[in-house]
Amino acid sequence: MLLEGFPMKLRCRFVVVLVFTSLVAAAADLPYDTNALFRSHVPHVFSQGTIGPSVRAVRPRGISHLAAIDRSTSYSVGSVVTVTSSQPEAEEHVAVSPLNSANLIAAISDFSLRGGSNTSKYAFSTNNGANWTESFVPLSGGSPATGDGIVWPYNSDPVVAMDLAGNMYLADLYFHSETGNSSNGLYVAVAPFGTPFTQAQVYPVAVNTNPATTTDEDKEWLAVDCGANSSYAGNVYVSWSRFLGNSDLIVFSRSVDQGKTWSAPLRISPSAQDGAVQGSAVATGPNGEVYVVYEVFYIGGNRQHLMARSNDGGQTFTTPAAITPTFSELSFNSTYRKNSFASLSVSPSGYICVLYADQRGRLGAQVEFVRSTTPGGSAFTAPVAINDVSTGQQFMPAVTVDGSGAIHASWFDTRNSPKSTSIYDIYATRSTDNGATFAANSRLTPSSINAGNSSFIGDYAGIGAGGGFAHPVWTNGGVNGGRLQTATLR
Repeated sequence: MLLEGFPMKLRCRFVVVLVFTSLVAAAADLPYDTNALFRSHVPHVFSQGTIGPSVRAVRPRGISHLAAIDRSTSYSVGSVVTVTSSQPEAEEHVAVSPLNSANLIAAISDFSLRGGSNTSKYAFSTNNGANWTESFVPLSGGSPATGDGIVWPYNSDPVVAMDLAGNMYLADLYFHSETGNSSNGLYVAVAPFGTPFTQAQVYPVAVNTNPATTTDEDKEWLAVDCGANSSYAGNVYVSWSRFLGNSDLIVFSRSVDQGKTWSAPLRISPSAQDGAVQGSAVATGPNGEVYVVYEVFYIGGNRQHLMARSNDGGQTFTTPAAITPTFSELSFNSTYRKNSFASLSVSPSGYICVLYADQRGRLGAQVEFVRSTTPGGSAFTAPVAINDVSTGQQFMPAVTVDGSGAIHASWFDTRNSPKSTSIYDIYATRSTDNGATFAANSRLTPSSINAGNSSFIGDYAGIGAGGGFAHPVWTNGGVNGGRLQTATLR
């Protein structure tokens, strides 16, 4: 999640190939914008704050941006299931077991405890998302507690994964107030699927216990190597933003013992980008490759996604290189914060798929898709928008690739209320031809969601897939009474 006190018909019939070097050159004349940076976690639902001034939308240059839509295909959408019983909630993620696609784990930030303090909640399903069992992360005296014996006032930003040994993983940020005691840490909980996490199973990745610390771990992502041909299968990886005072960088850590111990943080972003990076994501390929994608902030509301790759199980990484052209940060009017961060997934054949949001001037915010032109390759297709209308705003996308290679994507969408961004729906689409075409967009919410004047509906959402089904997750209102919801797509 990215919150600081709540202060974060058209078609294209061809694909343009972009190469890393040319993309980097396109942004070389843009200075980094360290003033645009913000931290993700929020200490309390009733906190107040700002996320900085609006930015001017800059239309990307020379990009063909409308995906080919195959309107003869679309999802069969199941009924909406409300997973959790408490509220309000926002910022959700989901994972499907690689062993049994009927087993799912989902998580969300919940604000129902301790007067509205955020506490991560998770839930698991053993019947393909029809029914769920919910629980908060391990608590001591009603507050989040970790395996090193620390009790924290807040925790947030839950991200989940599952492995080939039948374990489920939950990565979380834990922290005190952003004023006064600044202790904080990144932890990963591990347990066999379907059994509740215990406090002893919440393992530290990076923890700062000095109350006056200026080091702050923020906005983490999680992946487990389940590659069919990987020498590193079972390795667990996290990437995140590490703040050092008012500056930050992207770092990475790995575990080779199912999340119990972790390597020292490894710098991913170059020092020249310090203070102008955020929103990393990590994923693995079929042969043990590890990919970290993150966003760089340039002045004028310009953004760009870069990627680093490891071929040795996360021990070393290549120098990050651009995988998108420069594009515009989201700037449409809303009471809630929003961002253009990337969602990352890798197909069983090794194609790297990335989805992100881009403010395209009069067309509004669009959901843009790029993929590598070869398995594990360093060249990417030009971005194409996979929303099949330009009405309203499309944002907060999530992408996953299932075992058959089908690409599944979901996002938040205001097309049904173009004059009010407080009213949104969830839409989804898929591609069964490696991104050459996408199905007609499917509306998942039978009636629109009203976020009211909510200051937060999350900074990310999630989608998982397996066994011929996809499982997007979302909040139906964020801090305006939202809960974790899902639907099964086929």
